[in-house]
Amino acid sequence: MTGPVPRVFGGDETAAGAVVMVHGIRVSSSMWLPHARRLVPDFRVSAPDLPGHGTLHGQTFPLAAAVEALDAAVTEAHTATGRRPLVVGMSLGGFVAMAHAADPPERVRGLLVCGSPARTRGWKALAYSTAARIDERRGEERSAAANARLFHRHTSPECAEAVIAGGFARHAFGEAVRELRRVDVLGLAARLRVPTQFVNGRRDLLFRLDEQAFLKAVRGGGTPVRLAHAPGDHLFPLQDPDAFAALVRDTHGRLPAD
Repeated sequence: MTGPVPRVFGGDETAAGAVVMVHGIRVSSSMWLPHARRLVPDFRVSAPDLPGHGTLHGQTFPLAAAVEALDAAVTEAHTATGRRPLVVGMSLGGFVAMAHAADPPERVRGLLVCGSPARTRGWKALAYSTAARIDERRGEERSAAANARLFHRHTSPECAEAVIAGGFARHAFGEAVRELRRVDVLGLAARLRVPTQFVNGRRDLLFRLDEQAFLKAVRGGGTPVRLAHAPGDHLFPLQDPDAFAALVRDTHGRLPAD
């Protein structure tokens, strides 16, 4: 596959490993800057912008194009380091990471999927669709201000600054939700064949409802999988960047030799 050039935060072929980080819905790759500061130079860290987000703000969000953007980042990391990367995905980024890894050949070394083991249909999808419509009606300025307040209130100052600097993808919010409603995410999990670590925030009750079903689906394919819970809610990767960078290091350290 070919796709847009990912953002490279730092590190080179001498690093201990490669990490590709995939952002959440309506934000951008810049959300990972605080974590990259803590991982480089031990790791080479890069991140794509998904369609409709960040540098690809003008595009629509089909899942296939998001997978293509991630594949371009994975290929770039592999070419630069000679190593298959660990892919880290938060929320929407976790769904994209699973969709990418579900199809052979396995181009990644492992997955760290945060706030994503959840079915994307039914009443939960309806709740997100409603939230997307409300955000759409606010208009560009009011939406940006509301999202900025949300991240200032619920994430660390450093992470809020990084998120806001990348801008907000108002239109992509609804597009991504509608796209994911058509996807059997549990079926994607059943097709994973690379070591997978699921992590949910302890207070992220909505996204924890299906976590055991996802564990069972991955294990059913004979794939190594773990589940852990982190302090915080759905935004836990942005609430304590030190702890999340340590989680990335720990997950990478558990992977079998490449």
